Amino acid sequence: MFQPVFTRMSVCLLLSTVLLASLPGCTKRIDTSNEDKYYKTMTEVMTSLPAEKQHEFDEGMSMIWFYSESDEATNAMIHNKSGEEILALVAEMKASLPKLDTSSKEAYDSSLAKMKAGLPASKVSTFNDWLREMPAYRKGNPKIDSLNGMTFQKIVENRDFVNSQNPGVQKP
Repeated sequence: MFQPVFTRMSVCLLLSTVLLASLPGCTKRIDTSNEDKYYKTMTEVMTSLPAEKQHEFDEGMSMIWFYSESDEATNAMIHNKSGEEILALVAEMKASLPKLDTSSKEAYDSSLAKMKAGLPASKVSTFNDWLREMPAYRKGNPKIDSLNGMTFQKIVENRDFVNSQNPGVQKP
């Protein structure tokens, strides 16, 4: 006789918890309505995430900014999003971004075309500059092979392989 009452109470308690957690005021969200609110809420959203997801969130935000056409487009994309929603957006973006394939000349050329087509117009000039700096494709070239599987953003972040004069560039 007590089993059904306990089960119903458990279900009610579980549903109440889920509903409370989904209320808008309970989850930290990014507010892009002005610069002060943006920085304040971005910090709140990031620190509300578990420590192991904060670095992923930070890298993900860099990716969102890199692949957005403008600040306005980025703000529209992230406004009123929670940390978990941003991480989901980043995972979706990562899955869809083309990566460099150095397995053959044909795969290399095809992946370059896909990368360029997937870039916002503001990054095409950077892409063209990078291509001019790249050595000609040759299977087994360590400079080219080291980029296999990278997105264009990661290539730009690690472009020390071509331009050792740039002290702001990270080594791969």
